Amino acid sequence: MPSHLHEGLLDLFRTDLLLAPSLLAEEFRIPLPGLSQMRAEPCDFTDVGPKEFRGDLALSTHDDRDIPVLGVCVEVQLSKADVRRWKWPVYLTTLRSRLCCPVVLLVVTPSRAVAKWAEQPIELDTVGSVIQPLVLGPDRFPVVTDPVEAGKCPERATLSAIAHGAGPHMEEVLAAFLAGLMKTDDEHAKMYLDLVDDALTVAASRRLEELMESTPQYRGRIATKYVAKGREEGRAENAAHAVLTVLTARGLELSAAQRARLAACTDLGKLDAWLTQAVTATTTDELFD
Repeated sequence: MPSHLHEGLLDLFRTDLLLAPSLLAEEFRIPLPGLSQMRAEPCDFTDVGPKEFRGDLALSTHDDRDIPVLGVCVEVQLSKADVRRWKWPVYLTTLRSRLCCPVVLLVVTPSRAVAKWAEQPIELDTVGSVIQPLVLGPDRFPVVTDPVEAGKCPERATLSAIAHGAGPHMEEVLAAFLAGLMKTDDEHAKMYLDLVDDALTVAASRRLEELMESTPQYRGRIATKYVAKGREEGRAENAAHAVLTVLTARGLELSAAQRARLAACTDLGKLDAWLTQAVTATTTDELFD
């Protein structure tokens, strides 16, 4: 099952269909002649037979005559998996046959080790035919420090913050990232914020929170909503831990289902009531009933 990080990175490229071709042009010098339109293509690369081949994201660029000029297979890769290198050529050749134009494979990864693994040519035969993946690793993630640029493309600013938010340009990168969040809807703002916060060091994450709380426009749109929510979740976790500590000290052991129920509870009032009952309850069933 795809992870939160995998789906979050992929969503950046789904949301802004121009992100992939712009990075291909900047980082890999891939020409995009007569680019007029960008479209998402079906990701089902099954041709004939029962075996299914499904990629992450397929894109096509079209000229002003609506003729495809370049196909792009975008693959988010978080770990080394040799089976992917057997499947990627299938994605490329199927998309090439479908569009009747050149195609490229763009592998996106936040890991330097995975980037080094993925950038190795894929041998197709014994006479030298290869497919060369184009790998967008953390060293190739764009550095966005201009709030105006971030506002035009929040997805690019998010990639920047993931890779460079704890680096030497931390202040400028994080400030630009927050400016980009102001231009997104609430759902994407929350997703991008979670992605970046998970990728940052503890010190950088703390600085991001300080920037959100200290800047009025960010505090109004982002910090109050998400930082406060995080604090409420933290209080619920502490209350649940307190209930568990009291029960353990009294020799009462929760079942797996009861532990799951306690961990999932975010109602502070209910958790406080459970904590009070935990002091006198003789069984865990009595507590939860």
